Amino acid sequence: MKKILIIDDEFIVRQGLRYMMDWEACGYTIAGEASNGQEGLELCRTLKPDLILCDVVMPVLNGVEFVREIHSMSGPPVIMLSNFDEYDKVRKAFQYGASDYILKNQISKELLISCLEQTISTESETRNTLPQKNFGILIRQALDGYAVEPYTELSSYLNHRLCASSFMVLFLDSLQPNFKNEPHLEEYMLQQLSPLQVCAASTTQHHAVCLIGLTGDTPCVDTSSLLRRLKKRIRHTSCVLGRPFERLSDIRKIIENLYELTKYSILYEDKLIFYEADMQSETLPMDFSLSDRYFSYVRATRLKEALDCLLSCLDTVKNTNSVHPFHFRKFLDHTLYETFRILRKTAKHSPMISRIELKLFKRLDNSITYIQILEALSDAFCDLASVCTAMNQDDSIISALNEYLEKNYASQITLYDAAEHLHMNYSYLSAYVSQNTGKHFSWHLNHVRIRHARQMLADTDYSISFISESIGYTDQSYFGKIFKKTVGMTPLQYRNYQNRK
Repeated sequence: MKKILIIDDEFIVRQGLRYMMDWEACGYTIAGEASNGQEGLELCRTLKPDLILCDVVMPVLNGVEFVREIHSMSGPPVIMLSNFDEYDKVRKAFQYGASDYILKNQISKELLISCLEQTISTESETRNTLPQKNFGILIRQALDGYAVEPYTELSSYLNHRLCASSFMVLFLDSLQPNFKNEPHLEEYMLQQLSPLQVCAASTTQHHAVCLIGLTGDTPCVDTSSLLRRLKKRIRHTSCVLGRPFERLSDIRKIIENLYELTKYSILYEDKLIFYEADMQSETLPMDFSLSDRYFSYVRATRLKEALDCLLSCLDTVKNTNSVHPFHFRKFLDHTLYETFRILRKTAKHSPMISRIELKLFKRLDNSITYIQILEALSDAFCDLASVCTAMNQDDSIISALNEYLEKNYASQITLYDAAEHLHMNYSYLSAYVSQNTGKHFSWHLNHVRIRHARQMLADTDYSISFISESIGYTDQSYFGKIFKKTVGMTPLQYRNYQNRK
């Protein structure tokens, strides 16, 4: 399989080349993409492509300069992609070692394949440009619709490779970083399932499929044992082990169903591994009966109460299959969209609100567990509370208090100390903080301390008792209680969770 690297600063051009044809059926695979020559050089060192399709005019490092660098490195052949008016640049690229060129407005499947084959033939006449199809090619053809049922080529290959009477599929939402590549996944599964045979491959959407062959001697797999072992190995993505099946003509539908089931990890606090037979249950739409109460808190910028209200609703479905993940995400997205719309109308400078919104939705898109959802929401609402307080009140007293807490949180400070520092009456400061922020002095102090504790837990190996003392808590049990109330998990759980990222 020849690996191709595409370098072009236009996303639509790169996508057009990637999806122009069934590359793997022709003996090629798109190994990577870059938007300029400098990125291309870096990818060449890691991907080691056999061929490069490179634009002529690009930012940072243009195509001509890129060819010169590749030629000095004795890199792979480069085919230039040019427009009509770029002949001089292409000619210069030839001087530096470019192999061929294609006009962008004339690119076709036939022309591109012909150019690639001619380039490879020129480089080495002994190389075979069309290797035999393997499991990866055949399963991707089936999943992408390039092959049709009953998938004769795939069946013939598997009959020879696995000699199985039935099959099971392990579907992973992502191959990396749990496994380096397809052979690494296949090797691991062979070790876990010996003497059974397996075939592993990644899909064009960067998921991973592992097909397990079952024989008459071993008609089933000890699923409980396998799931326990997978749980120790797979920590960065969700996966589902499918039930046994016999007809390979059903494999596309089976894998599509397993892909949908991987989404259920978003409803679980710390569960990424599932068995298909355990996932079948009736699901219902989300019913947010507390919406009026929640949005009344938002309109009043009582964001702590609003978050508590939202989490109380979400907690009713966590660690269950009672709702479909799509409905869960749709409900959450709609609720948050309305939340930010209301806050932008009441805030003085809405761009800051929008930045928090963008950051939150990016984190939610990348979240695969309920704990990650909880953490993203907690951080966003905390940021919103700070922004709304600063924007709507522009309060120098609160700012001075926060500055004092930030500098002295590690000491045994009290409200009396803060009042003395600010030259204010103790009772007046206490009432002022409560009325203008909706929270007591102790909340502000704990918030600063816990923020620093989270950073130390994630970035250092200090003991929890040491961290507790370092941020101003003399009682470790009290620190643990405050931390769990604020973050939603114990300090040890939080550290373990961060280490798994």
